[in-house]
Formats: sequence, structure tokens, C-alpha cells
Amino acid sequence: QRLCSSMYVYLCTKEKFPQNLHEYGYTRADGTEDPLPLGVPRSWADMKGIPTAGVFRAIYRCAPEDRNFACRKEMAQRLGFFDVDGLVQDEVAWWTGLMEPPEDVLNLLEFFISRYDNVEKPFLEIDGVDGNGCITLRELMEGLEAMDCHKFDSKKGAKGGATKEARIDSIFRYLDPGGEGSVSREEWAFLGQLWKEFDLSIREFVHFLMLSFGDDLMDAWMALDEDEGGELDEEEWLHAVVSVGYFGPAKVVFALLDSSDDGNISFEEFQVLEKYKPTRTPQ
Repeated sequence: QRLCSSMYVYLCTKEKFPQNLHEYGYTRADGTEDPLPLGVPRSWADMKGIPTAGVFRAIYRCAPEDRNFACRKEMAQRLGFFDVDGLVQDEVAWWTGLMEPPEDVLNLLEFFISRYDNVEKPFLEIDGVDGNGCITLRELMEGLEAMDCHKFDSKKGAKGGATKEARIDSIFRYLDPGGEGSVSREEWAFLGQLWKEFDLSIREFVHFLMLSFGDDLMDAWMALDEDEGGELDEEEWLHAVVSVGYFGPAKVVFALLDSSDDGNISFEEFQVLEKYKPTRTPQ
């Protein structure tokens, strides 16, 4: 655990210190909280400088332009014993898990997936025809308004009383880990990493349905819509998928299918899964 903590801090000192460490804290062995008034000590980059007791917590986020690829290769080789000789950055498939970002970042991506083919298109739309390759908070808010995005409206269940502006501001700050006040195309590409994970989750769900009910998604829908009501709300959906034996990220699938953002899935929305079916190779 001390080694893992020192790796966090060491990498941060080689990339962007201390900005890349977010929501950090240290609880002493006696249960009291160290306020870390000067931030995370640089000395913790060496495991010998890490306290021998207590709990250190932090989230590491790095903007693509701040990555120190040489340092990451060296750490992978020295600490993970990976063979990275000859590896170049263009060969790396950067990936992000769906459990890592805040919920509203996923909500934004769900909105884009239901309307665009990739994350580059909404970036260009928000940045404008004569854009400078960066998006400001104001441009993001105005762009989502122009796209008729209602994902963050208060009436859609904002948590903790958060306003639409506050929720979009939180998304912006997450996409701008360096704190420059704008989101570059490289930083925006983080959404592309999430998109890949979304796509994989949906394809795995469709694969499960086809194994369980055959190629016709109508058969799967009839099994899920037990009361034949024609729609499923989130609670009904989560219960239904578990009842047919699926234990994957069902909330992700629901959010993607609910393209109308009304909190329900109809069969018409369910049919979007057709495009995620595997392509049959002619024999």
C-alpha cells in the first residue's frame, strides 16, 4: 500500500504536481485527519517518506498533454516487470472504466452516444466552425443548450439541489484536470475512452440476449416486459435483467436506451440494440 501511494505521488511529480492529485486526504493511525495544509508532500514520492500507518486516499487524473510517457514506461518496467521495450505512445490504447468518472460525465456521454457517431462531432459543434480547438465553460453550456440537451435540468432529478449550471460546471472541471479554464481536443478525447467502454458493455449485453433468447430481440423484450406494459422504468429494468440472469452494468444500458430521457424504455428505444448485433460472416 505504501508502494502504491508513493507511485501516485512519484508519477504526479513527473507530470503535473500537485494538480493531478484530486480529493486527497490522509487519516492518521489514531483516526484523526491530517489537513495537509501544504498539500501532499513531495517526499512521499519515495516510499521511505510515506507514513507507516494510517490511510492515504487520492484520485489521479492527468490531461493527455501532461502525460510523461517515458516515465510511465519506466515505472511499468521497473515495478510491474512489463516488457515495454520499443513501445511507442501511438500504440497504446488508453482506456477508462465506467466506475471512475462522476455520474454526470456519464450522463453527458449517454447523450452524445444517442445522437452522434463519435465524440469528435459534438466537440466541433460546440467549438464552432471557426473554433480555436478548445472549449470554455460558457461554450459548453451554450453548446448543450443549442443541442437541446435536458440531461441536467433540475426537473430531471438533480442531486443535492444542484442547478443545471452547477452540474455542467462540475463536468467541465472534470474534463479540465489541468485547471487551465478550457478543455482541449486532447482532454475531450477522454470521453472517447469512456465511449469504448460503453460500446463494449452494450455489445456484451446484446451478446447475452442473443445467447439467451436467440437473434430476435422481440423475444428478449417479451421476457423483460413481463407485465406487457410496453415500457420499463429503471427499477423494472434492473429487476428484469437480473431475473433473466444478466449481472453486468445494467444501469449503463438503461441510460443509453432511454434516449427520450423520460425515465422509461419503450420497445422502439430497445430496438437501438439491433445495431450492436455482431456481423454475421457468410459461410
